[in-house]
Amino acid sequence: MKQNSTSIVLAGAAPDTGNHGVTALAQSLVLGLADRGVDHVTVFDHGHGFNPVADDDTSASLQTLAFKAGKRVYQGANMHQARLKQLMGLSSPALRAMMNADAVVDVSGGDSFTDLYGPARFDQITLPKLMALDAGVPLILLPQTFGPFRFKRSRRIARHILKGCRLAFARDMASLNYLRELLGADFDERRHRLGVDLAFGLPSQAPSVALKPATVGINVSGLLWNRSDDARSQFGLTCDYRAALLQFVCRILKDQTNSIHLVPHVTPNGGSESDLVASRALRDHLPQELQRRVTIEETANTPSDLKGVIEQTEWFTGARMHATIAALSTATPVTNMAYSRKAAGVFECCGAGAQVQDLRKLGTKELVDRLFRDFENRQQQASMLKSQLPFVKRRWAYQMDMISEAVKLARCPEEAMYA
Repeated sequence: MKQNSTSIVLAGAAPDTGNHGVTALAQSLVLGLADRGVDHVTVFDHGHGFNPVADDDTSASLQTLAFKAGKRVYQGANMHQARLKQLMGLSSPALRAMMNADAVVDVSGGDSFTDLYGPARFDQITLPKLMALDAGVPLILLPQTFGPFRFKRSRRIARHILKGCRLAFARDMASLNYLRELLGADFDERRHRLGVDLAFGLPSQAPSVALKPATVGINVSGLLWNRSDDARSQFGLTCDYRAALLQFVCRILKDQTNSIHLVPHVTPNGGSESDLVASRALRDHLPQELQRRVTIEETANTPSDLKGVIEQTEWFTGARMHATIAALSTATPVTNMAYSRKAAGVFECCGAGAQVQDLRKLGTKELVDRLFRDFENRQQQASMLKSQLPFVKRRWAYQMDMISEAVKLARCPEEAMYA
């Protein structure tokens, strides 16, 4: 490592999960910080050991380091083993990487710093943060949704992390207000800031084959479709997600000039959360004469590629947060089908709060009607997004400036950072 170089460890954005939204966070951060002088990035992932990454798009030196959850505590890459060793005064590859970095930056997948997804996910998300704080390594929480924290244990741990971090960005005003409520007198406006989702800075890559005119894009969430009864109970949905999508697709396709392009955004090899599995299932449930006008995106394999595909749709809708952010950030008219509060704040930062339809409040028919209304009003929304997007992009750039400066000054006394 050259003299005066700057290095970070990135947690909560593993690029090997099949979740292209999470990968988009990692890529956006690396590109933004490399442009601002960060030289070395170690990304925690789910692979095996240290692995250098060749990336012609960035000047930063990149490597991944296996650091994963699971019951195989005996494995050296297991995060629970690393945490136990730390508590015993022993080292591990992950802890050494943190100690050798100027800062640990953590994004929690954008929306997972909550106990909404259960205690195992909460522990997995908070463990790297706790390790950094206990090791005395400056912790920077990248733009994300904070909360909700429903249980006393979760709130206690979250407060400890948020009080101890060097800098924390909420990606929407609702999350910032939640931090104020959670922290009370410990809320510090110098450290707890309003930001914008990292993926707004991700470049798009135009597809090699353009979509047909009048193509409506839909992201079918595997989280909500594949185990619909479980999702309905877990998130408190008041509509039938499968029925609503099927009815909406049939309604769109009544116009013979329209076609549908399904865009999976979480594509692991199978699995209960795969959007690709859900997309195929939706098409198979349609009448035979309609299936011919429904295509599925299966060639785009990077977040930038997917963003380029979404940008070519005439109108887009989906429940996956980052699939709809890909539309927002390219001024593509879009509606989010929300199953939590995370979407509303992100859309509001673009003046598009009215294009969030809450699956926890709407019945099936009402959801279909609202989606179709938003589709018919797509031209007005496109104009509004084009006017708002330059402001959001400037906020993204200012935020990246702040993060890079915080990294470079991370080993300085905290008072010096805010002087």
